[in-house]
Amino acid sequence: RTGRALARREPDTREMRACVGAAVPARAPVRRSTHRRTRRGSPAVVRAASAERDGCALDRAPRASVRRSEAPPGDAGLRLSRRLSLFGGLAGVASAASLAEALPATAGEVLDQLQALLSDAEAAIEADPENEQLVGQRTFFENQLERVQLNASFVDRLRPRVQKGELPYLQRMVFAVRDELWEDEIYFWKNAMGCRVTRETRDEANGTTVTGVVLAFGQESLSADDGGKGGVELRKKSSVKDVDTRRDDSGVNSSSASLAYVSLSVPYGVRVSRIYESGGELVYGFGYFDVRSPSGYAVRARVAARRDPMELVALNVPDVNRSAAFFQDAFGMTASKPLDQNGYAPKSPPGSKLMSFGEVKETLCILLQPAQAVEDVEQARKMGEAFVGVSFAVGGGGENFTVVQRRVASALQKAARDAPCVLSVESYEAWETEVAKGARALPFKYNEPPPA
Repeated sequence: RTGRALARREPDTREMRACVGAAVPARAPVRRSTHRRTRRGSPAVVRAASAERDGCALDRAPRASVRRSEAPPGDAGLRLSRRLSLFGGLAGVASAASLAEALPATAGEVLDQLQALLSDAEAAIEADPENEQLVGQRTFFENQLERVQLNASFVDRLRPRVQKGELPYLQRMVFAVRDELWEDEIYFWKNAMGCRVTRETRDEANGTTVTGVVLAFGQESLSADDGGKGGVELRKKSSVKDVDTRRDDSGVNSSSASLAYVSLSVPYGVRVSRIYESGGELVYGFGYFDVRSPSGYAVRARVAARRDPMELVALNVPDVNRSAAFFQDAFGMTASKPLDQNGYAPKSPPGSKLMSFGEVKETLCILLQPAQAVEDVEQARKMGEAFVGVSFAVGGGGENFTVVQRRVASALQKAARDAPCVLSVESYEAWETEVAKGARALPFKYNEPPPA
């Protein structure tokens, strides 16, 4: 309610709403954890104990305690300046949170920043307790602090397993879009869907030519409090042939599989006007959004709170069992029934399988659907021809990386042309380095709001 009221006051800031994330899902049980109070100048900062020390399970993530901090000592002028610094409304709030997520952050940084903002809000409320706007801001920061704490607990448990090579990490989807549509695709994902650009990708030969960008609903890195978000990489089609050996000279995917759709659980909805401004199309919009990107592939979006809004990529495959066996043999993924949580959206065809590493409600997944259920196979292939494949990050050092590469090569040889999609396997350490480097070098133009 507060967000909508303040958005009306500052209409230009509504584009930033997805950068600050969603409220915590009501289904996630939380408990109070032990806290220690430290002084960092003024005011006091409350820092939550780590999930590892608390020893709690994934579904019992610690919650950042929200306490009323005492007003900092000083004269009334200092208290008034704090109130005025917060009185700008949610525009300043969104900008600060967006900036915090845009910068390459390590564990603890985002939580500390949110706690400092919350402490400032509490101090301002003590100076002006009747100000409803300030109370709304405090509620906003409390929700964000809880959400980030839950996310930090998740990545704190996922990161060591990926680092040790216990399981790979499905990190992003890759699309090859025509060069003339590349900026339209960025506009579509950023301003209509609510993602943000996290980094640029460059030509490996010269290191200067920009070949694409990666977008996500937060930070990609598993070392960040608000990290572990799956990405969408948009490559310029002119740069894809060097890395994609499964495409013929015309650039068409030679696999017998095809992209069905990409599924999102967006926290604040989509901007229909921005869909059309990007050159996309809204096909259906009751209960869920069935959208076509500027390149023509399908995106299904529902308004729901999820740790990572990047839910899954659905593929039409000729043999679901063989495709599922491929992902099991190559990466150790497990198969389960599709969730189909949205009662308004079409159900997955019978025989479909959802491939994941066990956290189907938390991470990016792959949905395998029988191609026999597709009425027009050629139209489906044409609609999804921009899809290249998915990218996995593998830890455990060079020896384990080599083992996984051999396993993937063997599975590809066994599956032949029935392999579901093109795959990219990269070292986890190299991927984390690239993510941090790309975030530091990201040009500011990608963070500019869309035109009014």
